[in-house]
Amino acid sequence: MQENMKLAVNHMVSDAIARARMSLVNPTMGLDAKRSSAWCEYGFKQDLTFEDLYKLFRRGGIAFGGVTKLVGNCWKTSPQVIEGDKADKYKKETAWEASFKKYVNKRIWKAFKEADQKRLVGRYAGLILHINDSGKWHEPVTKSKLLKKATPAWANAIKPTDWVTDINSPNYGQPSMWQYTETLPNGGTRNINIHPDRIFILGDYSVDAIGFLEPAYNAFVSLEKVEGGSGESFLKNAARQLNINYEKEASLDEMARMYGVDIAGLQEIYNEVAREINAGNDSVLVTKGANVSPMVTAVSDPTPTYNVNLQTASAAMDIPSKILVGMQTGERASTEDQKYFNSRCQSRRESELSFEIEDFIDHLINIKVLDPIGEKTVIWDDLNEQSSTEKLDSAEKMSRINQTALATSEPVFSVEEIREAAGHKNDSEELLGETDEDTEDKDGDKTRNES
Repeated sequence: MQENMKLAVNHMVSDAIARARMSLVNPTMGLDAKRSSAWCEYGFKQDLTFEDLYKLFRRGGIAFGGVTKLVGNCWKTSPQVIEGDKADKYKKETAWEASFKKYVNKRIWKAFKEADQKRLVGRYAGLILHINDSGKWHEPVTKSKLLKKATPAWANAIKPTDWVTDINSPNYGQPSMWQYTETLPNGGTRNINIHPDRIFILGDYSVDAIGFLEPAYNAFVSLEKVEGGSGESFLKNAARQLNINYEKEASLDEMARMYGVDIAGLQEIYNEVAREINAGNDSVLVTKGANVSPMVTAVSDPTPTYNVNLQTASAAMDIPSKILVGMQTGERASTEDQKYFNSRCQSRRESELSFEIEDFIDHLINIKVLDPIGEKTVIWDDLNEQSSTEKLDSAEKMSRINQTALATSEPVFSVEEIREAAGHKNDSEELLGETDEDTEDKDGDKTRNES
């Protein structure tokens, strides 16, 4: 009777699992046209929500490292915004630039950096602007006032609620109101309607936007399985589960009567013995006609499987795996990876962040925090720029080449070129701009190099 009940339960469970799998089968799930339920079997989600990406960032070490390393390197230094183009970099600081640095200070750049990190996790992020104009959050900015601070907001905390429906409006199709879910110190929340004048969005909030972590999500799921599975295997071996194998002539009923329990109680007695054996340093297990052996399984090396998924995640985020996990197999290899990563961050600075910063400045101009300007340029320093020691080494090599060339011809490099290679400005650059010590010219005007 008991055996039939087990068979019936097993059949019901198998049938439930089969029906659950069939209900999850989606013809669009996965890339395997032959096996449409492949992703379901692998544990990969078809659609990712903000909560999925946030949990991955919060609890996944590789994902957290990928986001923070990219943001940290891109924002290693704050950008410089000048009036004009790059050719005007060494000219005197203009009145507009002085006003810009007054409103967009280091704290604003810090908030912009935090919003950039939140955007990489959740596809987009909000930068809530605290304008000192005595206006309500849901009201437009009416007059020029000070930008006091900016508050970064996660994508799940800032959502559009209304849209511009006037087809003749220049903002047609754009949000006309945002709702910000503020988390209170006591753990509660409150909803605040915010006018678009008082918020700036980084990233893409459209329904078909692709987040930074999305292409690597499946690889992170597999990484979690490898890490958790191998850890569980080591734990089970370390727990020393015991297998007690009695000879076939032994009677479990007689042993149970000897202990004064039934067959079910005999199992608990042996469990208690196993716990005492594992907990004590000097413990004895007395058996009669039984063999006791630990239940140990061979744990395979997770490294090859782990590395395959790590490389997939690295490719998806475009971050070298050695940079991602801090592994170095050789000085040259790690140096080349660092140069590539610096170039990748430099490209992101100039092709993505610079345009968003320009849009941010235009937004501040539209709400009259900043005065209008004809042309502006966002300038970043070079992440692959040589260090002071490397510059001096280059200058020394150039001097040696000159000494060798003097025996047969004229010097190959001029004094100005050697000085520039050593990290010093040449005479023409010094005429365009002052050094850091010379912060004011004869008329008392500040220069850009002061910043």
